Amino acid sequence: MNSPLPDDEVLIPCTRDALGRRVYSTRLTPTEDKREKVLLCSLPAPIPVVFLPGIMGTNLRNRETKAEVWMPPNTGFSIGDIFGLIAAIFTWWSRGPKMRQKLLDPAAVEVDDSGPISLGDSGLSAEAARLRGWGSAHKMYYHPFLARMEQRLDNIYRGRKIQKWWNEEGLREPEEYGEERGQATALSEDELIQAGKYQFDVWCGGYNWLQSNADSAADVRDYIENTVLAHYRKEGGISAKQADTMKVILVTHSMGGIVSRALTELQGYDRVLGVVHGVQPATGAPAIYHHMRCGYEGMVQVILGSNAGEVTAVVGRSPGGLELMPTTEHRGGRPWLFLRSAEGPVLKDAEGRPRAYPQRGDPYEEIYKTNAWYGLVPEQNTKYLNMLEKSKGSEADSNLRADFELLLGDVKKAQHKLNAAGYHPHTYAHYGSDDALHSWREIIWLGDPAHLEMFGANPKDDENGSYQSLFHRQRPKLIPTTSAWSAESLDAHGSGGDGTVPTDSGRMPGRSGIKASFRHGNKGYGEYNKDNGYEHADSYVDDRAQWATLFSVIKIAQLATWHPSHQEQA
Repeated sequence: MNSPLPDDEVLIPCTRDALGRRVYSTRLTPTEDKREKVLLCSLPAPIPVVFLPGIMGTNLRNRETKAEVWMPPNTGFSIGDIFGLIAAIFTWWSRGPKMRQKLLDPAAVEVDDSGPISLGDSGLSAEAARLRGWGSAHKMYYHPFLARMEQRLDNIYRGRKIQKWWNEEGLREPEEYGEERGQATALSEDELIQAGKYQFDVWCGGYNWLQSNADSAADVRDYIENTVLAHYRKEGGISAKQADTMKVILVTHSMGGIVSRALTELQGYDRVLGVVHGVQPATGAPAIYHHMRCGYEGMVQVILGSNAGEVTAVVGRSPGGLELMPTTEHRGGRPWLFLRSAEGPVLKDAEGRPRAYPQRGDPYEEIYKTNAWYGLVPEQNTKYLNMLEKSKGSEADSNLRADFELLLGDVKKAQHKLNAAGYHPHTYAHYGSDDALHSWREIIWLGDPAHLEMFGANPKDDENGSYQSLFHRQRPKLIPTTSAWSAESLDAHGSGGDGTVPTDSGRMPGRSGIKASFRHGNKGYGEYNKDNGYEHADSYVDDRAQWATLFSVIKIAQLATWHPSHQEQA
């Protein structure tokens, strides 16, 4: 390894200007100071790292009025965060299904990049971070990671030596952080030196998570072409040849992974060097079913919806949200929705088959479209599919169901295309897998449904997952469970998850031939993977997820070819 600067040299510090460009400034020294003043700068060769948030992680505003529509509160300790949280609770507490549906109309909203910004140790100015889109993403869950990624990637190889974190932690073996495919090798000093030639700039590509993921992918493409890459053409100090050659690295969270796959694999966008997926619901997540039948749990229910009506009114009209439902490939097509008697066994239908859905491998017909009491949108919740229409009555309800089924048909096509398309050839992934975090791997209706299925019955639930009442204690109720209810469910290796995405879904990229897959939590292995798992929303706060991402970015960066030294050799 090269030696550090000699003692008789003074290294001029580097800062960033309002555009995020490196700036070197110093002061005149006394005439008797004969030490050489050294400015260590590199030839301009940027690699934009574009982060794609998960569902609900992008701030939204009304497309016409520009009024704030969706900007979840941050639960930090600053006065602004505290007052913001209180204001959000009072605001959303009074918004019922109709108002939520009106505000969160997929066609009426757009990305709002005016959100609060936390710079952390990024070294960026607030102007530079806002220019790069940080204001479009939820501050509490994402900005600490964006700042850490910016700081780490900006300090790989400086002063003629590999920097401390990379030299001490970055060179560790990937399996010690839960890598499970066994094909990824540890980073080498040469790889770090090679990556250190480039300037990594962290951007954030917020998107309208209510619309289809294909539409969001088109918007992200436009953002990369007309904002990110256009910035370097105008302000990057790079040659036209570099500008035409350079690509971006995508780092995703949750739904952002679905968007990126639609961008690269379905739309064929080729300006992506590689992709890093975090906690992607690759084959969907049954938790979405739970939320549409019960609402969310804990304090977040005030903002996200406390009952079936509030959630269905929004998600039932959101292609993006519905595309997170379990696909036909989820768990290999095995059942995940079970009807179980109060006495214990799984119920059987008239033909003697266990009432475990999907029975025939088609969740769209068997769960999502059916108006049965256990369906995604049972008959009594049809009214929430469109609360803005003035017409009432059975004919209107029939039209609502027909429109919903058409939407589900589009969702089915989108999910099938994405599954067939696979992954970018240079893909890395990490996910949470912990049995202590109940992730709705299976949905269980516990109780006797006979009264709900009698001819002429008019089932009514409490919209929090129960058909029970004071005088009907034995009727079905949704219960949380991690136990196996059928012989097909005994795959203990796939149990657990991150509280939202079950292990079955999170591990699927690793089974699809990607470069590396990191499994974090008590279902994984490794010297630095002994802590409990992490929650889905704030997975990027976890050190293991950050390490896996930085490792993956450096591996992908080896593919970059637009550094001037590379082009001279070519």
